[in-house]
Amino acid sequence: MKKNIILTVAMLAAISMAACHKDEKKVIEFSELPQTAQTFVQTHFADKQVAIVYYDKEIAKSEYEVRFTDGANIDFKKNGDWIEVEDRDTDGVPTAIIPDAINTYVATHHTNQYVVQIGKERNGYEVELNSAIELLFNGEGAFVRYDD
Repeated sequence: MKKNIILTVAMLAAISMAACHKDEKKVIEFSELPQTAQTFVQTHFADKQVAIVYYDKEIAKSEYEVRFTDGANIDFKKNGDWIEVEDRDTDGVPTAIIPDAINTYVATHHTNQYVVQIGKERNGYEVELNSAIELLFNGEGAFVRYDD
């Protein structure tokens, strides 16, 4: 009985602490991004104008988000590696950041279509084409299946 009371009190304390914690999402300057992220943006999105940069600090992870004036956006890990890139303009996501195997698959099986969003997943990549078709690829860029 005493064990149950202690366990209940501990659980309530944990829930209270989690409820009191606020995730922080704040606007930062581009220069506050990790150097890796700054270089990525300057290399692959030099023709775009940055609208706003966020630093999103959560309990389990921290991320950066760069939004451009044309609606494109990039999410980065705390270390500056990209997680997800979305660019729905007429050219889509720069092919230079997409693994070659994925570029080849899209060019071969989805002629005249292009990638508008790519995200790194635990076991590979999730890709969306301008036709709204979603594809899953493994870590080496080999096609796995179409996504719902």
